[in-house]
Amino acid sequence: MATPRFAVFTGAKRRQGPVRHLLGLELDMAPLEAVLTALADRATPAAVRALYQEAEAIMTASKGIVPVDTGALRASGHVELPETHAGVGVSVTLGYGTSYAVYVHEDVMLHHKPPTQAKFLERPMLEAAAGLEERLATALHAEMIG
Repeated sequence: MATPRFAVFTGAKRRQGPVRHLLGLELDMAPLEAVLTALADRATPAAVRALYQEAEAIMTASKGIVPVDTGALRASGHVELPETHAGVGVSVTLGYGTSYAVYVHEDVMLHHKPPTQAKFLERPMLEAAAGLEERLATALHAEMIG
């Protein structure tokens, strides 16, 4: 990769008018690139941790409204460890692990005793989406700047 360089120079240039005197600055970008690379190396794990914490908060909210009969459905709620996908990003999967979780989640006609409800994972997920980028940026900033 070519290193950009900014040059200190003086000179004169004539462009349809009076002679203009020019001044510039040359800067070796290698040290700056090293600092940016180091920051990126620290930023990625910090962003992954922040995303995982968001997923945990969503699951906590979901468990507060998941229907409870035997408790098995609520107990099966889980957040998997983050997965990094080269060139794509990071994903965190969360869900419920019973054979009937989808049925209970999707059947809005079932009677649920408040505060439980259908869409018990979708609702907290949609609510968390509002402001997610800002919360991640704040968490990343706090970890990076200290």
